[in-house]
Amino acid sequence: VDALVSHIDIYPTVCELAGIDPPFWLQGESLLPLIRGEAEEVNDAVFSEVNYHGSYEPMRCVRTKRWSYIRRFHPRKKPFLANCDAGYTKSLLLESGWKDRPVQAEELYDLVFDPNEACNLAEDPAHKQALEEMRNRLDAWMKETDDPLLAGEIPLPDEAYVSRPDDTDPFDIWTYTQRPKGLA
Repeated sequence: VDALVSHIDIYPTVCELAGIDPPFWLQGESLLPLIRGEAEEVNDAVFSEVNYHGSYEPMRCVRTKRWSYIRRFHPRKKPFLANCDAGYTKSLLLESGWKDRPVQAEELYDLVFDPNEACNLAEDPAHKQALEEMRNRLDAWMKETDDPLLAGEIPLPDEAYVSRPDDTDPFDIWTYTQRPKGLA
């Protein structure tokens, strides 16, 4: 099956398999029509979001068969290095100058011609219409789901710690205001 699916489609699939009505608030679509060969698609788009990982780096994404659109909601122009776990790949990226590579506030990729998402088309005037369409889809989804980013920065949950934007390792855990207890 080569269809757009999301993790939120698993719960409605389980509900259908169990023969129970899904809760009214449930998002997602049952995947059974795909599995049974009754449909080629159950979603015309899938959405994703990140708020906190190692650092606070809020971003949202919408993906269709043709386009992938990512919007960052943080003014930082460099990568949040602590949001990438340590390992050979991260070491290679750092040795190659990843720390100083600019990060764009918006990214648009044509998945037909660029399935590896290597060429950001967000600033290309030839793709202005696609960019606007994907922006509108994302904005509509954020309103529909009452996304907390619409009200501004999402506060750090109580008792949680987060790496500072310039930390390299996710284990360099700090809050924005104080160092956690037990760390020297």
